[in-house]
Amino acid sequence: MPTYRNALLTLTLLFFCLSVLAETKGSYLDNCKDAVTSKANHEAIEYCEHLLSQASNHELTEEATFIKLELADLYALQENREQSRHLLQQVKTSEAFTLHQVIRYRWYRSIGLDYLHQNLFAEATDYLQQAYEIAQLSENITQLAKSANDLGLVHYKQKNYKDALLYYKESLKLKEEIGNLYYIGTTLNNLGLLNKEHKNYQQAIKYYQQSLDVYLKYTEQEGFDQRVFTNISHLYEDLAVTYSLAGNRELGEVYTRRIIDTFSRKLAQNDKVRAMKNLALVHVEQNQADKAQLFIQEAEHYATGVSKYIAEIDYIKAAIAYLKGDFEQARYLLKQSIPLSKSNDDIVVLERSYDLLHLLDLQDKQFESAIQHLKTAYQYKEKSLESQYESDLRVIQEQIEKERVERRLINEQLKSQQQRSRIQSLSNTLLIISLILVIIAFIAAFIIYRKAKEKQRLLQSIKTHKDKVLLLESEQEGDSDEDKPQTNNKQSPDFRQLLVELLIETLALWEKSTQTDRIELAEKSGIWKVSIDDGRLRTRSLDKYIDINKIPKNPRWRNVVKTSHYVLAECSIKSQERDHLERKLDKVMALIKERSTAQSS
Repeated sequence: MPTYRNALLTLTLLFFCLSVLAETKGSYLDNCKDAVTSKANHEAIEYCEHLLSQASNHELTEEATFIKLELADLYALQENREQSRHLLQQVKTSEAFTLHQVIRYRWYRSIGLDYLHQNLFAEATDYLQQAYEIAQLSENITQLAKSANDLGLVHYKQKNYKDALLYYKESLKLKEEIGNLYYIGTTLNNLGLLNKEHKNYQQAIKYYQQSLDVYLKYTEQEGFDQRVFTNISHLYEDLAVTYSLAGNRELGEVYTRRIIDTFSRKLAQNDKVRAMKNLALVHVEQNQADKAQLFIQEAEHYATGVSKYIAEIDYIKAAIAYLKGDFEQARYLLKQSIPLSKSNDDIVVLERSYDLLHLLDLQDKQFESAIQHLKTAYQYKEKSLESQYESDLRVIQEQIEKERVERRLINEQLKSQQQRSRIQSLSNTLLIISLILVIIAFIAAFIIYRKAKEKQRLLQSIKTHKDKVLLLESEQEGDSDEDKPQTNNKQSPDFRQLLVELLIETLALWEKSTQTDRIELAEKSGIWKVSIDDGRLRTRSLDKYIDINKIPKNPRWRNVVKTSHYVLAECSIKSQERDHLERKLDKVMALIKERSTAQSS
């Protein structure tokens, strides 16, 4: 009996250890993702490289493949394309690439974004479109939202703003269904950039402000992605620039203060300090000393004497002094920061402080001291990595279970929201679709009917003008009406003026529709004579009829009228222009009829 109990206890312990080991191995990817969202880029790379090594040692090939994708993106952010492409090539040749849709999607998207950053738009479009199609086949709404945003960015960089806007709106709609505020803020920001580029500054400001509100709301969530502070810093800069472009320089100047005030209202005391010093760090990394100074002053204002951030605030102030070239002040502040950091055992701040001391030594050409400070900085970095790995192993079980519960609750919530939305909108959608189809059918029928009537009228008009040309050609050119002196001299100047205007307008329409000159018209119509003068083709007789001072007193009006009929019959002319010329032609013919009646009486 004791033997049986011992065996049972041994088996139980064995199964427990195996399960713990399996879950520990399966958490490497989640830890890497956490590092991506919470650490600086170079720190996340070091941490994920370590996790990749651990996953490979435990022969977790799929886990390692996913970590390689995360690392490829991190290296791409550092513009280390060689290392990024090396990792992506390993992913492409792995067995997991064939088995997992998510890996294939991530691979095509990473390659496409790399090409996009190099402004190789054709290659970027090809890979990002394939990623988009993979997302469509899997009906993965998160992937679709990201890919739509990516394709919008490709079109935006090529100044194809119409297609960019369509993709951005598709992305925004999908992200709003998901409910991820970070994603929503990103696309709203992109819409602001697009409108700013299109010089639609008021609409750009509207999107920027919406993006800002969403980002600020996102920072209120627990465990939010720390990279949002970089987005916020870029966003308020874009707002300041856009307000200035819109002519509102005052708002552009004070917008930084609005951001600070918003943080001050919405965050708790320690959270205010953390947010302000993080934004200050962002600007230090971007070598923007003045803006960093503004945020660190706010952080210092909210920090108390016992605040855990005092040492880090002193370090940031030292970094700002270094950027401004005040090396003596930088050393003074570091002398305050380092002892406090040691008493708080703040290894990260110590690492950064000694690294800054090494840079100050280089400025003063104290090379031995610079080497020593750099070694100390690396020692603290090693300690930081060791402590991170130990703490991660202790809390790994809790993290796994917590994330599983959160993912399950989020999925259930999304499914419930989607089902309610579909049920509510189904009847309305059917009604709207039916109404739209009826309207489209009516509009199509009306357009077809109107086009048919216009075509019939045009054909009839062309036939009429051709018939009139033939009729006029059959009459003798030496008609007595044109050869005899005019008996009604009072109407002659008006008549000649109308002929000149009619011919000028006729020639203009001919040149506009055929892109040829009057010589081509004279040769094709056979109405006017073309002569050769000094080796050049000329239309002397026609030229007289477009100058009121040169037109004969007894003009050959049939030639002018035949020319108008010919152009109306042979040329493709807009409806409005055709009607205008026909009215002028009718006016001339009415005057001819009136003159003929007067002469016969």
